[in-house]
Amino acid sequence: MPLKKNTKIKKEIENSLVRKIQKQTTPFIKRIFGNYYKLLHVIIMLSSGTVLLFNNNIYHLLVLLNIICLDAIACVFLHDCPLTILEQQYLGHNIIIEKTRHLKEANILYKCDHHYEKTLEFLTNMVCFVFGKILFLILMEMFQIKCKQDS
Repeated sequence: MPLKKNTKIKKEIENSLVRKIQKQTTPFIKRIFGNYYKLLHVIIMLSSGTVLLFNNNIYHLLVLLNIICLDAIACVFLHDCPLTILEQQYLGHNIIIEKTRHLKEANILYKCDHHYEKTLEFLTNMVCFVFGKILFLILMEMFQIKCKQDS
């Protein structure tokens, strides 16, 4: 008798109004969170690129270098970028998959399909660019080379 009561309660719970609303809203909420993580990912990448290209303050570049290194460390431990993992979980796709698809359409192909290696390659290149710019700015300051600025 208790077994029948349990299945009856489970059926009532599954057929309740709250459960039906939850089943209909879950995909919508997952899309909202996924798009939030994707937007956050894009904002971080664009902001980092802007700082790298247009900022000559060594301290700002050191902060950027630390952020990129922390992301690289997270990639090593998690085997992917944390935001990429969240995008994949909530949207079913991520920026890396979209980038790979666009590169394949442009006939630019990678020899491997591992997202982990592509992400680490990208982050390694970013660390080298930031580090190189910092070294270049330090050398310019050391040799007292001034950039001519338009007024």
